[in-house]
Amino acid sequence: METITLTEASYLLGISRQRILQLIYAKRVQGAYKTKQGWKLPLYGKRRMPKILRGKRGRKGTWLVQRREKPTIIHVNKGLVGTNNKRDNKEPVIIVRKSSKVTYCSEVSFEGHCKIIYRPDNEELYAGAKVWMEVDAGTEINIKSETIIIKKVRSPFL
Repeated sequence: METITLTEASYLLGISRQRILQLIYAKRVQGAYKTKQGWKLPLYGKRRMPKILRGKRGRKGTWLVQRREKPTIIHVNKGLVGTNNKRDNKEPVIIVRKSSKVTYCSEVSFEGHCKIIYRPDNEELYAGAKVWMEVDAGTEINIKSETIIIKKVRSPFL
């Protein structure tokens, strides 16, 4: 098991060394133990971070909260593609999701970093979309023939 010192943990968690000592003495740092060289804290999970147990009172700790902008998601509504084949009035089928803003459009262009993701086992994300594109949050997106729908979208990135 990989362990780190108090100083390394304070850097990783973004809190002071003294606060980590307070958490250790309150038995809120899982697996922490003392050696001749000082305190050692084991690392857990994919993110390789010390595990801080939740306190019984007060506000929730914010040291493990990572704030990042959500990427813009672009995908195609397969159901609308099928119904457009049967209609004279064609609806836009490309969906651009940027935070809580949902835009239906027929053409999207952008410059910048993006990735296309295929997850065949996806059930709940983006109305069951199997393939979608993620664009960096700061990328400027040009949209043609748009219909804007603003609603609260549950994000998988938080």
